[in-house]
Amino acid sequence: MFKNFSLLIALGLLLSACFVTFADMRSENRKNIIMVQAGYSSAQVTQTMGNLVNNDGTEQMTNPYKTEILKHNNENYTIWYYYTDSIGDKNWENGMTPIIFLNDSVVAVGWRSMEKLGLDSKSSTIRLK
Repeated sequence: MFKNFSLLIALGLLLSACFVTFADMRSENRKNIIMVQAGYSSAQVTQTMGNLVNNDGTEQMTNPYKTEILKHNNENYTIWYYYTDSIGDKNWENGMTPIIFLNDSVVAVGWRSMEKLGLDSKSSTIRLK
């Protein structure tokens, strides 16, 4: 009986570590995104940023929240967006921070860097600030 109870507690702890609140997700993402460096592979970014999942019962958000491919100067850039900021009552997609890849290697992090590369999200909700 004690063994089954211990397994149940361990499973509960494991599951609770996977699901976080929006505030926890923002905090973890802000803490982790500053560690991402130019030259990181997508696997290194995934390891650094983690696989957080938020599920408050009404909506779910995962890491990265959204990805897209933007073509610029005959290059295909892959953009991963992470939820890092809460901006008043605006759509929470405004609180995303992009990580920009070229050939599976990070070339830039953040909106200013994305703008310097001449990239702009085509998403109707994610736009440069």
